[in-house]
Amino acid sequence: MKLENVGERNIINRIFSNGNITQSPDDCSLMDAGDSYLLLTTDSISEKGHIPQYATPFEAGRFFGSINLSDIAAMAGKPETFMASFNLKNELEMDYIEEFSRGLSSVLSEYSVQYIGGDTKESDENIFVGFCVGSQKKNLVRKRSDIDSDQILCLTGPLGKVGAAYVAYNNGIDVRESSRRMLDIKPRLDVAEIISKEGAKFMMDLSDGLFGCISQMKEDYGFGFRVVENEIKMDSDVSKISNITGVSRRDMAMNIGGDYELLFTIENDNFGKFSREMERQNIEVSYIGNTWDGENMIFNGENWEKIKGKGWEHFQKMNNI
Repeated sequence: MKLENVGERNIINRIFSNGNITQSPDDCSLMDAGDSYLLLTTDSISEKGHIPQYATPFEAGRFFGSINLSDIAAMAGKPETFMASFNLKNELEMDYIEEFSRGLSSVLSEYSVQYIGGDTKESDENIFVGFCVGSQKKNLVRKRSDIDSDQILCLTGPLGKVGAAYVAYNNGIDVRESSRRMLDIKPRLDVAEIISKEGAKFMMDLSDGLFGCISQMKEDYGFGFRVVENEIKMDSDVSKISNITGVSRRDMAMNIGGDYELLFTIENDNFGKFSREMERQNIEVSYIGNTWDGENMIFNGENWEKIKGKGWEHFQKMNNI
C-alpha cells in the first residue's frame, strides 16, 4: 500500500509498533536527568514541500529553526542546543545557504540557543533536518497524557494567519506577502513556562491545526473536545481571504494548521486564579471549550455538530482548499 493511501498518523503508528518505542506520543522525547528532563526533538523541511516559491532563504531558515523550537515550547521546556543536517543539491547557490543559515541563526540567538554543529550531504532535493535539545524541571514539563475529562480548553493567540496565507498563495493573491506570512511563525517560548507554572495540564502546539490536534488526542487518549467556535479568535486576514476565495473561515483557522500556537487545558477550579494571572502578565489566552468523554464537537452558535475536519496531515492532500 502506498503511503499516500495511509496518511501520516497511521504511518507513525506503524513505525511505533515496529520500533519498540515505549514513550507516550508527545512533541518531544524525554530523558531522565535527575530533578529535570532533557527534551529531545527533531523536525525537517524540504524546499519542495515547505518553502513557498517567493519566500526568501532568510525567512525559510527562521521557519526551520522555529518549528523545532516550538516542539520544546509545547512541553514548556527551555531549548539549549541545536544541530542541523543540510542535504543540498549541487546546483544550489552558496548565497542561498548563507542566507538560510543567517535566518536560522537569528531565531536561535533570539532564544539564546547554541548552534553546535551538524552535517552536510549532497542530495537530489534540498532538505533540512533539525535536532534540538532542551530541559525543564520535571514538575513543569507538560505532557499530552496529562489530559483528563472536564478540563477547560485554552488557546494562545489568534488562529488562521498561516491558513489564510496558504489559501491566498494557492489562489495567486499577493503571493510574495502570502509566502512571507506562511513562514512567519513564532514558537511560544515566551509564554509556555509561565502557563505551565500557573497550572496547565495537557499541552501541545497547533502545527497540524486545531482539528488535527484534537483528532489526534481523541485517537491517542480517548477524550473528546467540545469547542465553542465563537470563542476562537481569528486572524484579521481570515474573513478577507474567505470573502475573496469562498474557502470557509473555519477551514482556514482550524483545519489547515501552521499557526504553532499552544493548545492546553486547566482544571475548572483553577480558572479564576489562572485567568487573573494571564491578564496580569498580559498573556492572550482564549477559553474555547472543555474536554469530555464524548466525541469531538463544535458549537456553531446555534447547534452542536460533530467535527469532521482532521487538520493537516502529510501524505494526504487538503481537499477543496
